[in-house]
Amino acid sequence: MTRLVFILGVASATAWVAACHHHDEQDGHGHPHADGSAHAEEPPEPEPISITQWTERYELFVEIPPPVKDKPISYHAHVTRLSDFQAVTEGRFVVRYQDAAGKLAREHAQVGVKRPGIFVFEGEGLPVGEYGVAMQYEHEGLTDTWDCGKIEVLAADPPPAAETADTSITFLKESQWKIAFRTAWAEERPVRRQLELPGVVEPAGSDQLTIGAPTGGRFVHDAKRALTVGLKVEKGDVLGIIVPNVVDEDFSRLSFAVEDAAIAKKQNDNEIARVTPLVEKGLLPEKRLIELKNEAELLSSRLRLAQQRIGALTGDGKKGLQVKADMSGLIAEVVVTNGETVASGAPLVRLGGDKSLWVRARTFARGPFDAAEPATVRAQAQAPVDLGPLGAKFLSPSPTIDPSTRVGTWLVDLGPKTEAFPPELRVGASVVLVARFGAAEPRTVVPRGAVVEIDTRPYVFVQIDGEHFEKRPVTVGPEDLGFIPVLRGVEQRERVVTVGGFDIHLAAVMGTVESHRH
Repeated sequence: MTRLVFILGVASATAWVAACHHHDEQDGHGHPHADGSAHAEEPPEPEPISITQWTERYELFVEIPPPVKDKPISYHAHVTRLSDFQAVTEGRFVVRYQDAAGKLAREHAQVGVKRPGIFVFEGEGLPVGEYGVAMQYEHEGLTDTWDCGKIEVLAADPPPAAETADTSITFLKESQWKIAFRTAWAEERPVRRQLELPGVVEPAGSDQLTIGAPTGGRFVHDAKRALTVGLKVEKGDVLGIIVPNVVDEDFSRLSFAVEDAAIAKKQNDNEIARVTPLVEKGLLPEKRLIELKNEAELLSSRLRLAQQRIGALTGDGKKGLQVKADMSGLIAEVVVTNGETVASGAPLVRLGGDKSLWVRARTFARGPFDAAEPATVRAQAQAPVDLGPLGAKFLSPSPTIDPSTRVGTWLVDLGPKTEAFPPELRVGASVVLVARFGAAEPRTVVPRGAVVEIDTRPYVFVQIDGEHFEKRPVTVGPEDLGFIPVLRGVEQRERVVTVGGFDIHLAAVMGTVESHRH
C-alpha cells in the first residue's frame, strides 16, 4: 500500500531522508528515499497491522507485520505523553497474548526506548490461532494498558498489500514531537448563543466615592501627583486645589485690597518692633504686645486672601482650597481636567476600592437575552478568564439602553477580590466580555484551535491513526466557551488536531515523496 509523506521544504526533506536511512538501518522499518528508489528491488510487503489507542495519560501507535506461525514478531511502538504530547524517554513496554480460554499464551517485553518515544524489539512466535492482545506502558510505578482487540496468527505469509489510492496525509511521530502539537476528541457539549462586548473594569458601586468641589472655582491638579485612572491613593492625600471664582470682581479694587492689606501688615509689624523692647523693660504692659501680635495674624490672613483673589483673576494663583482623598483606594475616574472651572459641588474625582470589581460593558445589540450570564473576560492579549468560578453575575437581566445614543450598558459584578483573582483584571483595564444567553442545545464541538482557516474556509484535521491525518472541510457555528460547534464534517469521538493543524497543511502543500508505511 502506498502513502504520501509530505515534507517541510528542501532542507527538512534532506534531514528527513537522512533520518529514514538511519531508521531503516537500526529498526528495520521502511521509510522513503527522496527519489522514491528505496527498496525498488525488494518485493512489496504485506500490509502491517496498525494500532492507535489512548489512555488518559498516553497515546500508543504501534505497527507490527501480520504474525505468522512460530515466526518472531517485530514491534515498532510509539508512546506519546498526553500532558505535553512529547515522546517518553524511559519505561517498560509489554505485549500480552491470551488464547481463546483467556489464559496467557505469550508475553513480550522491552525495557527502555531505542530512541525517544520508540520501543523497537522482537518476541517469540505463536501457534496458529486468534489471540486477544493487550499492551501496556509501565513507568515510575504506574501502568497504562491498551486493549488492542484480536490478532490472528496465520499459518503462512499473507499476500503483499495491494496498491490503493490513499488521500490521507502522513505526518510522522518524529515530526509531531518536534513541534507544538496536540489532539483531542470531538465531543458533544451543550452550546448557547454568545455575544462579545467591550468593557472597562471599575470598582463596584458600593466601593466607590465621588469627591466634589467644596466651592466654585478652577480645579488645579496637584503638581506632585498625576491624576490617572488606576492610581493608588491613601486617605488624606492631596488631589488638587480649588482656586475660588472671582466673577464680576473689579481688578483695580482687588489690587487696592492687596496693597491696603500689605501696608496695614507692614505698619503692624513696625509697631510690634517698637513696642517689644518697651514691654521687656516694663514701660508698657504685655497686653499691648499680645494685641499687636493677634492683629498681625489677622492682617496676614487678609493679605493672603487678597493675593489669592487677584491671582485667580490673573491666572497666577498658586493657593486655594485643598481637595483631599476621603478614602484609600484607586482613582476610578478623573472627571475634571487640570485648570477646568467647576461649580460648587461638581464631581472632581471618583475613587474606588479594589476589594470588589465591576465590568462596565457596552453593546448595540438589543436581545432578547434570555437567561444571560457572563461567561469569560479577557484583557488585551491575555487568555480568557472563566468567570464561573468567580461567581460573576449581571446586575440586570439585559443592558440599560441610553435613549439618546441607543448604546446599551451592562454591568457585571465580578464578586469579592481574592488572592486567586486574575491580576490583569484591575481598575481601568480595557477588556472584552463574553456573555452567554438563550437555551443550551447539544452539539458536536471541537476546541477552538482545531478549526484552521485555509483560503477563507474552515478545515479540521482528523487523526486516522498515529501518523495519518485527513483534512476535512467543515461547517461550523458560533464559538461558545472556547469550543466551536461542527455542524458538518466531524463526528463525535473522532480525534482531531487542536494544535499543529496548519503545520500538517504546510507539510501537505510543500512537497511529497513516495513512502512505504512507517
